[in-house]
Amino acid sequence: MACTTAPTVDNQAELLRHSVPIWPTQLQRYTETTLPLESLSRDYNVQAMQIDLAWRETQGDWEEFTHPSGATYHYNEKMRTYAETNLRTCSNEELQRLEAWIDASRAKIHDNQWLLVVEPMVARGIEIYPYYYVVPENHIITWIEPVNGYLLFQECTTVWHWNHKRLELEAQYWKHVEYFPHGIKMGPPDVRALRIQLNWYRVEALALEQSTAGSIFWSLEQMKEMVDELATVEELAGSTGEMSEPAVAICGKILHMLRHHEFLNHHGQPESRLMRTHSLGERRRDLKNSSFMTSATIAMLWIPVVVLKRLKNIYVDGLVNGVDMRRFVDDFNAQTKAQTTVASVIMAVDASILAIPGLGSPLPTKTMCSISFVLSVYCIIACTMAQHFSHRMRSLDFAAYYLQGKMVSFLIVTSIPTLLYLTSLACSIVGFLAGVFTVEYGLPLSARIGCGLAIIIGTGLVIPLTIASFGPGLIQ
Repeated sequence: MACTTAPTVDNQAELLRHSVPIWPTQLQRYTETTLPLESLSRDYNVQAMQIDLAWRETQGDWEEFTHPSGATYHYNEKMRTYAETNLRTCSNEELQRLEAWIDASRAKIHDNQWLLVVEPMVARGIEIYPYYYVVPENHIITWIEPVNGYLLFQECTTVWHWNHKRLELEAQYWKHVEYFPHGIKMGPPDVRALRIQLNWYRVEALALEQSTAGSIFWSLEQMKEMVDELATVEELAGSTGEMSEPAVAICGKILHMLRHHEFLNHHGQPESRLMRTHSLGERRRDLKNSSFMTSATIAMLWIPVVVLKRLKNIYVDGLVNGVDMRRFVDDFNAQTKAQTTVASVIMAVDASILAIPGLGSPLPTKTMCSISFVLSVYCIIACTMAQHFSHRMRSLDFAAYYLQGKMVSFLIVTSIPTLLYLTSLACSIVGFLAGVFTVEYGLPLSARIGCGLAIIIGTGLVIPLTIASFGPGLIQ
C-alpha cells in the first residue's frame, strides 16, 4: 500500500467531523453482512500433497487475526490500530481514507502508545468512523473529544463522581481486552490478583446471605469453577511468564464483569451498596398502595403479595440478582410441577366422587366437582405455560424487562397457577362435603358431627399458619 500524504489542517478538521465516539460494548460483532453467493468464487480442488499452514490475510499493513470465539479483526502494528470490520471487502480508496482519518485522529494525541479501535461504516451514504482509544498502562478507554456518556452510565441510579465513572470506563477497557486480546500482555501476577478478588466475593457470599456478589454470577458454583479455571491458566503461564490470547480474553471477560459490578454498586463511594437490598432511591410503595394491585391481590387470594415478598431481594434499583433469580425460578418450577401432579389427582378424585351413588347425586356436589375438574385441567395447562415462562426468566434481560416496567403483570402471571390449583382444590372439597352432609347419602348423625368437628379443628390449625406465612399484615 502506497503511503498517503499527511493531511493538512483543513483536511484533518474535515476528517474528524466523521468521528463518532463509541465504547467496546457497542461494537457490532458477528454482524457482518453475508456476501451474495454469486460474488464468491468456487474452488473445490486440493493440490497433491498440499499441507501448507493456514496463512493470515493481509491488506496493506493490516493483518487479520482470529478471536478465540471465531470472530475476525484486523490490526495495523504501525498505526497501533484495530479495525472491527471486514477489510477484505474494502477498496484501496476506502482504505486510504481510513488511514487518513487515523492520521488525523492521532495528530490530536501526544502518546503514540495509545491503541485505537475504529469500526468504519457508511450511514446514509456518508462514511463515519466510530472509535475509541485504549490506554493500557491506565486500564481505561478515552476519546479525543468530550462525550455525553448517558447511554454508557444510565444503568446506575446516579453518576456524578469521576472515580465512579472511571469504574465503568475501566470495565469497558477489559471488554476491549476480551474482544482484542492480541498485543495485550498479562502474566501470572495479574491472574493471581484476579483469583484473590474472586475468592473475596465467594467468601463474602458464603458468610453474608445478602452479599452483592450474587449480581455477578448465576450461582456460587459458577464462581468457584471460574476460580479453578484461573488457577489452571496461571499454572500454564508459569513456564513462559506470558499468557496466551485465549487466556487473556478470559481474564478480560471476568474483569469486565467485576468492574461493571463495582460500578453498579457504587464501589468506593459513600452511597456504596453493602447489601443487595440496599436501595439508593426512595422506597417505592406505590405498587402495594395502588388500587389495581389491591384489587388483584384480594381477587387472587393474596397470592401476588407472597410472590412480591420473594422478589424484594431479587430486583433493587434496576439491578437483577442472578443467584436469587435462579433460586426463584427453580422454586417456581418445582412448585408448578407439584401443582400439576396434585391437579391430576384432584381430577381423579372429582371423577370418583361423581361416580359414587348417593354422594355424587346432589346438584351442589355435581356443580362443584364439575367446576373443580375444569379448573384442574386449566391448572395443568397454566403450569405448563408457566414453566416455559420461567425458563425465559433465566435471561436477565427478560427478567429485567418484566421486573422494571411490568411488575404487576409479572405478579399476576406467576400467581395464576397457584390460584387455579387452590380454587380447584376448594371446589372439590366443598363438593365432597355437600354430598356427605346430604340426607340422600345416608351418613349417620354421629359421623356428620365428627366430620364437622374435623373441619373446625383443621381450619383452626391452618389459619394461624396462614397468618404467620403472610407476616405481620396481609398487605404490609
